[in-house]
Amino acid sequence: MKGLIHCMLIAIAISGALVSCTYEELIPPKVEVPDSVKFSANIIPIFNTSCNSVGCHSKSGIPPDLTEANAYNSLIFFGYVDTDVPESSILYEKITTGSMKDNATDQDRALILEWIKQGALDN
Repeated sequence: MKGLIHCMLIAIAISGALVSCTYEELIPPKVEVPDSVKFSANIIPIFNTSCNSVGCHSKSGIPPDLTEANAYNSLIFFGYVDTDVPESSILYEKITTGSMKDNATDQDRALILEWIKQGALDN
């Protein structure tokens, strides 16, 4: 009888613990993207902050060269951007699920994707 009461108390304690658990819903931050994304005003600053430092995506670094003078031609000429299917662009894939995902913010990803969707203009 003592064993039965002991088991019942343990079951009640476990039930109470499970019922008292709460969960927070994680809502990603809302990202604001301008109607017109400009390569020089919106995209180059991302590269200057996160990508084209010495040894990384600089002139003598790892391709593509994302320095201000060479970024656009490197991305377009070497096929890093796909304006037909923007989400399939190598650039976008690298910063969302690939090796560079930790170097980009949600804001960076949204701006780059929108720039590609808008035709990846050199503006």
